[in-house]
Amino acid sequence: MDIEQKVQVPFSEFIKATAAKAGLNIRELNPNLIAIPYDMGAGRHQQVFVRAMGKTADGSIIIGFFSPALKMPPGQMLGQKTANDLLRANIALAHGAWAIEKIENDDYLVVFDTQIAQTMDPEEFRASAGALAAIADEMEKRMGVDAF
Repeated sequence: MDIEQKVQVPFSEFIKATAAKAGLNIRELNPNLIAIPYDMGAGRHQQVFVRAMGKTADGSIIIGFFSPALKMPPGQMLGQKTANDLLRANIALAHGAWAIEKIENDDYLVVFDTQIAQTMDPEEFRASAGALAAIADEMEKRMGVDAF
């Protein structure tokens, strides 16, 4: 799919085609949100979500990937030490960064990454999604859960 085709097809169709080329199975949750389920082994699972984020100043489409590690109870904030540890960990991540994502009315600790649609190839798609699944699952292991 060349650059012109990438920007002219609906988001979900572009993601489906790219995921298929990357060898990934997906679930379309709605026209703007795609889920990629991962079997992490040892009975563990992880989800990576993909959505359109907007455009760059030059009009390139930005695609966002995120994988949740923790649903935060209402009103809960990260402790100062935890927040600082996550910010320090960001610099060591080859893909992604820790963030808090509001999904509907709930806050989630997620690992998040972006790609530019016009230049993203299937290998980059697979690398971003796979790295986020592994990073989020590792955090869940440290917390003793497998919620996502």
